[in-house]
Amino acid sequence: MTRWAGFMAVAMLALAAATGVLLRFGLYLGMPSWGENFNAVRHAHSHLMYFGWVTLGLMALIWHYLPDYTGEAAPRAARAQLIVTAGLALASFPAFWQNGYGLTPVAGRALPLGAMVSGFNGLAWFWFIWLYVRATRRLAMRPLPVHLWDWGLALMLLASAGALGVAATAMTHSSSIFLQQFFLHLFLDLFAVGWFLLGLLGVIWAGLARQGMQLPHLPAMSLAVALSPTFVLGMSPAAVTSGMLWLAAIANGVAMALLARHWLALWGRRSHLPLLLWFALAALGVHLLATLTVLIPGVWRWSAGTQLRVYVLHNFLLGWVSSGLLASLVMAVGQAVGSTVARRWQVTTWGWMAGVTVMLVALAGLGLVSLIPVAPLVWLRLAAWSSIVPATVALCAALMLLPLGPHTRQPHEEWRIREHAV
Repeated sequence: MTRWAGFMAVAMLALAAATGVLLRFGLYLGMPSWGENFNAVRHAHSHLMYFGWVTLGLMALIWHYLPDYTGEAAPRAARAQLIVTAGLALASFPAFWQNGYGLTPVAGRALPLGAMVSGFNGLAWFWFIWLYVRATRRLAMRPLPVHLWDWGLALMLLASAGALGVAATAMTHSSSIFLQQFFLHLFLDLFAVGWFLLGLLGVIWAGLARQGMQLPHLPAMSLAVALSPTFVLGMSPAAVTSGMLWLAAIANGVAMALLARHWLALWGRRSHLPLLLWFALAALGVHLLATLTVLIPGVWRWSAGTQLRVYVLHNFLLGWVSSGLLASLVMAVGQAVGSTVARRWQVTTWGWMAGVTVMLVALAGLGLVSLIPVAPLVWLRLAAWSSIVPATVALCAALMLLPLGPHTRQPHEEWRIREHAV
């Protein structure tokens, strides 16, 4: 189950990454006629990343590791739930492509296809949560990975309220900038910094526990509570009061301090992690430092007028989340094992890290263009050409995960394989 779900998730990563390449080149060459609505294509790209790549991948890995704690196999309905989640996530791509969250003519009627498909995806998430709660409700003790997944799913539920709000504002044609910004960022930002962050941390700690390592006592509930109001920092300054800003900024500082405890604990165990997770942790470290700058008066409002948000999002979602999840998926399914496949995965690992690093440097340059004497076109071109590399690596990784034959090794053995020299 993990193998084919991992393949589907990484295949959607490849499709979304290829769309990202189109968007990057479209910024300075213009969009083609079959994708001329830049904002709509951007929604198709981001929602496939959220719904298809990260959410499906995390769900597959949670079902993969959860039997270590429940002592029972994953629920029988888990396979059907993953299939439905994959199908609905893939459906979001064409639903958003033409008009994003706007209205699309269908059989003589104008329908908010993007909002509708988001709602259907939410039903698949609720199904997963229901199955997860049933599978874990009898646990007398909740180890660190389970505790992190518990609170990650709680924040997913909270973020889903934002998705309902986005759909409601679209269908009622609400003109309130505050409500539009509030619901959009409650959904997208909290979904990422809540569900993605805590879910991935749980997966990584579960992988280490499968190696027989004793896990430390680290924050989960307090981290989730501190993360909850931070979505306000993604909203437009015009919609944020000073009180809202400082509440979110202080909560963000507390959350980053708690997250730093996880970072230090994982970095201290890096010899037990694959190379790509080292890279992911480095990106998370940069994110920790960058997000603390909002505590400096004036920095948040100044940065909102630049392209730095694009850099921060890609560093978090591509550098940390996608790198960590890709490494975790390949390791869990035991595909990067032995001779030829191991060598190919080692090459793709270095390719991914190189491409993502160059792309992040270019996006940082665009965000700081007012301070760095380099023409914006140079950064745009560098970001566009470098984006081809992670898209290509994602396609290669999907082919490696293609379930054409039986596993040759057990998943837990893969975590013992070092793909780098210490």
